[in-house]
Formats: sequence, structure tokens, C-alpha cells
Amino acid sequence: MIPDIPDMVSPSLGSRLAFIAVIAFVSIAIVAGIWRGGPTGEPVATTRRWGIGAATCMSLWLAIGAVVPLSGILETKMLPPPPMFLLGASFLLTVFIALSTSGLRLARLPLAALIGFHAFRLPLELILHNWYEGGTLPVQMTYEGHNFDIATGILAIVVGTWAMLGQIPPAAVWLFNLVGSSLLAIVIMIALTSSPFPFRQYVNEPQVLLVYNFPFSWIVSVAVAGALLGHLVLFRKLLTQGEC
Repeated sequence: MIPDIPDMVSPSLGSRLAFIAVIAFVSIAIVAGIWRGGPTGEPVATTRRWGIGAATCMSLWLAIGAVVPLSGILETKMLPPPPMFLLGASFLLTVFIALSTSGLRLARLPLAALIGFHAFRLPLELILHNWYEGGTLPVQMTYEGHNFDIATGILAIVVGTWAMLGQIPPAAVWLFNLVGSSLLAIVIMIALTSSPFPFRQYVNEPQVLLVYNFPFSWIVSVAVAGALLGHLVLFRKLLTQGEC
């Protein structure tokens, strides 16, 4: 049986603005990274084209992430649930970008920048905790429950500063990336099994309904996809360069 989609408790205005600020940071950081990640001696015109192209594609992706939930199509009763297609599309696009020339440009960025990028997960987790206190999210989506992704944001600041100030052992970067990737995978599974899907496992209320409501739907297409992209690009840098 496919359950009905209940109404979501709306978060406070301040937390909404904070969330949009985090989404803006992730979007701008990715665009700026692709723009500035060209090889040494790249012509200015080429760099400009990359920047304009990245900004255009990101704007289009943000628009899609807004139109899809606003259209109501995600609430269609079908199997698999429509949000799974959005999640799958986001992940496939992220992997494609990470393996593409755009991913190569991002991998050319300084190690400190690639690590420090993940610091956005610290304020994001604080926002999620605020939403839990306001009745928008269940406890398992926070660090009071089973989501410890806040540790990735804290580690990003510490390890990123270490990389910026001096030579950092490759093992430390690998460890950071493996821990961050694992915590990201865990929170994705928690969100999926706390949502109104037939395979729901967490039966406490409220359900996770962010993907059905704009602008909170950007947490999937921008925040989660951005975090995954950051990890994949960092893995690419470590594997192709062999050193930090």
C-alpha cells in the first residue's frame, strides 16, 4: 500500500533563510571551483567560458530542483516512489560530473579547498536540529539520534586548516574522506527509511518530507549531491596524483 503524503510542519523563517544560505554556498562553491580549476596557462577566454557554463548549468539544476516538488509530481502514488527518481538522477549526475572534465577541474583545486568545502555540513546539521526541535524532522535525523554527519563538518574545518597550514599526510586525507563518505551514506539511509515510502523502517513521527516541499527539496539535489561530489572529487585527486 502506498501511503498518502502528509503536510510538513513548516520551519521558522530564520532557519529557512539559513538553509538557503547553505544551498547558495554549495552552489557558488561548485561553480567557482569549476571556473578556477583550469590548468596553468589556460586562456582567459576559456576560463570565462567554463565559468559561464558552470553557472548556467547550476542555475538550471536549481530550477529543476524547484519545479519538480512545486509541480506535485513527487506525490504521485506509484512504485518506486517518485522521489527515488530525483535521488537517483541527482546521484547519477554527480558521478558523471566527478568523472568528467568538470570533475578534473575541481580536482585541480588546492587540497585545503576540497576538504574545507565540506564545512557547510556543520551549519546544515545545526539547521536540521532546529527543524527537529520545531517538529519538522524526527530525532533520528539529528545528532541527538542517529545522524552524526555534523562530525564531517567539524573535521572539514580542522583537517582543511591542517592542509592549508602545512604538509598533511595522505593517510589523514583518506581517513577524512572515508569517514565523511560513510556518514553521508548513513544519513541518506536514515532519511529514506524515515520517509513515507513502503520500505519505511522508522515509524516515529514526523516523517521526513523535505523532498516534497520547496525550497527544502534542495537538500537532496544540492546539499547531498554536493557533498557526494566533494567526496568523489577528493578521491579522484588522491588517486590520480598519489600525493597531497
